[in-house]
Amino acid sequence: MKKILLFLALGLNLYAGIAEGDKAPDFTLKTLDGKKSQSLHSLKGNVVLLNLWASWCKGCKKEIPEFFELQKSYKQGFKIITVSVDDTAIKSQNFLNSVEKKTTIKTPFITLHDTEKNVAKAYQCAAMPSSYLIDKEGVIKQIIVGSLNADDIKQLKIEINKLK
Repeated sequence: MKKILLFLALGLNLYAGIAEGDKAPDFTLKTLDGKKSQSLHSLKGNVVLLNLWASWCKGCKKEIPEFFELQKSYKQGFKIITVSVDDTAIKSQNFLNSVEKKTTIKTPFITLHDTEKNVAKAYQCAAMPSSYLIDKEGVIKQIIVGSLNADDIKQLKIEINKLK
């Protein structure tokens, strides 16, 4: 019996995933247009909301427009960085273009593309969308699985302001 419990305990630790309080894994990816590279590390000193999404994801489609308004409300000290796991960047860009038309706001945050899903693997992403609130020192303060609505964004702003 002890061997079974030990095995279960070890197994749970192996699959526990990334947790609040962990250092956010760094990465460097190309922007959706493929013209620039962006690393998470280069944003150190800012509070960062890292969002993993895809254009086929219903929850992502609901929350991405909320991020337009959220980023627009912060001039400094807070950055949203979105990582699309779509198989082609054009799918992601087409979706963002449609949001731009509806909101009349040019995409105000950093949009990256990860066809290999390396960031999702590094963050052991459980579902789409998933978001990670990261403090100025690069520590994960909050993990949010599922889409955020306007009320969730209000609560998130409180947390962002505490970290700024």
